[in-house]
Amino acid sequence: MELLVLGSGSAFNARRQPSGYCASFDGRLAVFDLGFGNLRQLVRAGHDAADVADVFITHRHPDHVGDLAALLFLFRYDVKPKSGRLRLWGPRGFREFVGRLQAAHAPWCDSRGYELELVELGDRQTVERDGWRLEALAVPHPTPALAYRFVYKGTSLVYSGDTGFCPELADFAADSDLFLLECATSEKEAFEGHLTPRLALATLEASRCRRGLLTHLSASALEELRALRKPRGVALARDLQRVIL
Repeated sequence: MELLVLGSGSAFNARRQPSGYCASFDGRLAVFDLGFGNLRQLVRAGHDAADVADVFITHRHPDHVGDLAALLFLFRYDVKPKSGRLRLWGPRGFREFVGRLQAAHAPWCDSRGYELELVELGDRQTVERDGWRLEALAVPHPTPALAYRFVYKGTSLVYSGDTGFCPELADFAADSDLFLLECATSEKEAFEGHLTPRLALATLEASRCRRGLLTHLSASALEELRALRKPRGVALARDLQRVIL
């Protein structure tokens, strides 16, 4: 499995795209969040959008779902999912959100020529499909939000989405092969539902993950991170970075 970072920035980082990640395996693509501009990032990296079979949305803020309408529009008019189906996964209220999105753009984001499946996931819910397993964890954020643990052929990828400090998250990511963890705010500018550098580094260390990537990075968080010692195996994510798992 290979992970591609589509966007490693916060909503307001002019030098980085907002949140988006893509896992590729056996000719299939699973996308985790799809912030504005990330569909273009996927194509720039050499992937075929028609290979996207599943999109896992952590929450409905625009910097995490901004290109969802673009993907639905693409699949209606240009290409179709090669699998014949697109599954969209998200937290409580996700079906209603997608319905409102489609209504706002009607009929341009309605499915045509393929099956569209919408799935809402609850805290600690586990699903298995097509050789992979996914577990969801509810995390603290101003809107319903989930972290995901994705496992394929014994390889585990954990993505926090946006989260405030959550003691359960380190256990959820325990011994994972790669832990993508948000770090969107600095100590001086801390705000609800996000991790500061010290809290993010402490969470990564407590998880005992094999590799950690700090992501959803703001300029102020980056400045503080440069002055802190990072545990072994922890790095800062970069746009279009590829990680082999």
